[in-house]
Amino acid sequence: MSQKSVAKAKADASAKVVVFGLDSNWRPRAAWFPQTQTDQARAAANQLHLNVIEVANGRAADLVGKLPAGQIHAAGPAMVPPVREDLYEKVVATINPHGEAGQDPGEPIGTDFPSSYWDAIKPGHLVLAQESLIGGWYEAVVVGRTGNKVTLRSRDYPGYPNFTVPVTAVALVGPAAS
Repeated sequence: MSQKSVAKAKADASAKVVVFGLDSNWRPRAAWFPQTQTDQARAAANQLHLNVIEVANGRAADLVGKLPAGQIHAAGPAMVPPVREDLYEKVVATINPHGEAGQDPGEPIGTDFPSSYWDAIKPGHLVLAQESLIGGWYEAVVVGRTGNKVTLRSRDYPGYPNFTVPVTAVALVGPAAS
C-alpha cells in the first residue's frame, strides 16, 4: 500500500469498521478496518471473541484515527493489535449502550437515589468499585473521603495500591446500604 493510499484510508473516517475487546489475557485490543473489509473484520472479531462496530461520524470517527489499522492477512490475535488501556477506555466510553458509535446519547438519565445515599459513605464502609472500565467491579473498603471523592483499599488484594474515585461511582455493600 502506498503512502497516499494509507493517508487516504486514515483520512476517510466515514468508511471504517472498528473491532475491539479484551483478549483471553484481559489485554485491550482495538483496530480499524476499511469498509471494504467488513466481512473479514467480522469474521476476525468472531474468531477472537471481540466486538465490531461500524463508525460513520461523530466522536467515534475522531477516535478511529488514533487506533492502529487491522491486519486481515495476519494470523490469530495479530489481526487486532493490543492498544493502551486509556485509548481502549475512550473507545468503550464513546460507544453508547445501543452500540451506535459517535451518536450523542441524549440527556443523562437522573438517578432516583437521594443525595443522602452517597453522603452516608464514610471510612470503614464496604463498597463495590472499579478502578478502570476494563478492570471489573471489586469489593473495596473506604479509607478516606475528601469532598465528593473516596479513597479505597482493595479488600481482597491488600498489596494493591489505594485508588481514588468519585463517590457516585461506588455502591454500598451489606447492611449499611439499606
